[in-house]
Amino acid sequence: MIIFETDRLIIRRYTLEDEENFFRLNGDPELMRYIREARDRKECSLFLRRNIVYYEQHPLMGRWAMDEKATGAFIGSFAIIPVESADFHRNHEIQLGYALLKAYWGKGYATESTLAGKQYAFEVMKLAQIVAITETENTASQKVLLRCGFQQQPNFQEGNKTLCYFTDRNPNVVHTERLHLFPLTIPQLELYCKGNDELERVLNLMPFGRNMLPQVHDTVMKVTLPAMRKAAEQDYLFFTFWLVVDKLSRTIVAEIGFKGPPAIDGCVEIGYGTMQPMQNKGYMTEAVNGLLQWTFQREDITTVLAETYAGNKASMRVLEKNHFTQFNQKGDMLWWRKQVDVLTG
Repeated sequence: MIIFETDRLIIRRYTLEDEENFFRLNGDPELMRYIREARDRKECSLFLRRNIVYYEQHPLMGRWAMDEKATGAFIGSFAIIPVESADFHRNHEIQLGYALLKAYWGKGYATESTLAGKQYAFEVMKLAQIVAITETENTASQKVLLRCGFQQQPNFQEGNKTLCYFTDRNPNVVHTERLHLFPLTIPQLELYCKGNDELERVLNLMPFGRNMLPQVHDTVMKVTLPAMRKAAEQDYLFFTFWLVVDKLSRTIVAEIGFKGPPAIDGCVEIGYGTMQPMQNKGYMTEAVNGLLQWTFQREDITTVLAETYAGNKASMRVLEKNHFTQFNQKGDMLWWRKQVDVLTG
């Protein structure tokens, strides 16, 4: 199974047929110098099987094989896995790492895989942050991480080793006190439209038998997805659904998003809806505030607009609590706005 690709590389799940490849990498003391102790053939075989089992438990994460597209040759390993540390504060973090066979050093594969792996972590896994850890002597990997946009943080001590610590944050994921907000890519929105908890299973979210209303499904298929396909690379963010997920239960509680990219004057309109069982819990007020914080970081947005029915008191309260002001009324529809330069947290 392919996890992601680059121009020159395929990153895929290991299979039992990779036993020799796995040993060539994990049994080489020089290659493992900055990673872990090299293992003998029997230990590598057991380690490979544990990694394959891990895929079933954590379908989006793991240690994966790296193949060269042009030749089909196995060239190394790439991983996105939890940090293993004696410091429990770090154990919730997700780290990125790689290892290449010596014949493939110096070809730019480390940088290429790291950039693509970071994109996968942010767009597919929806991580708010990815970290990387190296030994202080591993200056080559440190240069790769800096080249790929990671920021070096203060070193930390793990046992008798001093380790270098790097982080990179996802600019398109929002965290509030209770909620995790993120935009769906085209394949993810297609899965979301199918219902039957297909997207929930892929993203490891709590299934609850969610299905999309027929009229909403029709609009997404005829309007939203075509607009996303035509949009410039990052403009899809202004057409897709942003899911609002309760961090504790990992349940989708609401949908929020934009009604197109910012206009020339910097105005952008938002829309939102809370899942019926999740209403009256303050989720939408918190979610709108989170999306406003995201717009505040955008230089192309000056004003956020919203439209509500005059009788929709709940939606009006959400906007009022987020310091929107009503500026127009057309029949039963009220128009609201908020200047992003006066955001209130």
